[in-house]
Amino acid sequence: MENKKTNLRKKQGKSLTKRITGWLHLWLGLVSGIIVLTVTLSGTIFVFCDEIIDLCGGSAKYVQAPANIKKMSPEQLLVQFHQQVPDRKPFYFDTYKDANRSFRVASATQPPENKNAEKAAKPKGRGPRGVFAYHYLDPYRGKVIGSTKSYEFFYVVAHIHAQLLAGKLGKTVVGIASIIFFIQLVGGLILWWPKKWNKTTRTAAFKIKSGTKWRRRNYDFHNVFGFYSVLPAIFITITGLIMAYKVLSDLTQEAFGGITDAHKIAEKYEPEFDSQKKPLSYASFVEKSFREFPEARQVRIGIPGKDSTTVYHVVAAQFIGLKSIVNGKRMEINKYTGNEINYPEKVRMHEVIEHTNFDLHVGYWGGMFGKIFTFIIGIICTSLPVTGFLIWWGRRNKSPKKAKEIKNIHQHRKEEHYEQMV
Repeated sequence: MENKKTNLRKKQGKSLTKRITGWLHLWLGLVSGIIVLTVTLSGTIFVFCDEIIDLCGGSAKYVQAPANIKKMSPEQLLVQFHQQVPDRKPFYFDTYKDANRSFRVASATQPPENKNAEKAAKPKGRGPRGVFAYHYLDPYRGKVIGSTKSYEFFYVVAHIHAQLLAGKLGKTVVGIASIIFFIQLVGGLILWWPKKWNKTTRTAAFKIKSGTKWRRRNYDFHNVFGFYSVLPAIFITITGLIMAYKVLSDLTQEAFGGITDAHKIAEKYEPEFDSQKKPLSYASFVEKSFREFPEARQVRIGIPGKDSTTVYHVVAAQFIGLKSIVNGKRMEINKYTGNEINYPEKVRMHEVIEHTNFDLHVGYWGGMFGKIFTFIIGIICTSLPVTGFLIWWGRRNKSPKKAKEIKNIHQHRKEEHYEQMV
């Protein structure tokens, strides 16, 4: 009889797989927790960057369109911008079909011309372009009517998410932490999976028990919310790893019909610089974009950093955000002819795959629903290192008397269960 009891207790204990998984889940979580929390929180904040940037723009996004006055051309407005904000360099602008929308310029502080200038004189931004900002201009009078550094804020948030503002080293740390998080998600699912499915285990697995102390509720939050978010969290992690590691990016390109060295191949199809040729005006590109895409409400044109650049990056869409477009198209245009560059299909697919992966990662795949869904998953993923740490801390600091009482209760329940079976 005693041998039967012993054997039954062994069977009822955790399997070797769950013991190993539990050990890895604990220590990998403790090692990577603060990094995972930082990465997931910054990624979650970035989801609604477009809405926050528009909110920060405030009333400067709109003007009262005067009667019988045409909008100034982009060239004229950029001249006005240079005159009023001479210490900044624009790198793209947004113009709108709506007569009451202002003209928006994305710019950055220019680095000092003297490379040996004192450190204090250098722009304090992150990256070679300095501090990013949006400026809003009255498209009829050319006056700067507002500005916001929300662009800089989300630039920083994005770089915290990708590399902790620590360059290559930070990117490596984030990549390793992301791989650990992927293992954590799979391990968490294994630990969550009940040994037997019955009414009690189903309730514990899928519901948060009410009326319990904070430790039990925290445990339920970690387990239940972790389960409900595990599949989308794994998907978001995989898309992030594809962007982080070139080998995964290349495999994804090859799997879906793209090409790995698309940018090098694309250069062969771009026109050569000719100082004797005069490029078409920005105004002509804007007019053509609105004419060819009548449903578009916004056009964005990248401002080349060098005169030798022969391709303009143009986007026409109903809405263009910081990194997103809604019902529109990205185009590379010959600045001399105004025609779209005829890249090979695999080069085009490279861009489609790259942008699609980004949209899937950030939540742009489903409009506002996709953003809200991704935001909720991000909040849950951000909470997992916290709730997991609290579980470990609570067990670590449990009083010996309390631990012994709990052990005796579990032992008593096992013996009762055994007696009912025999």
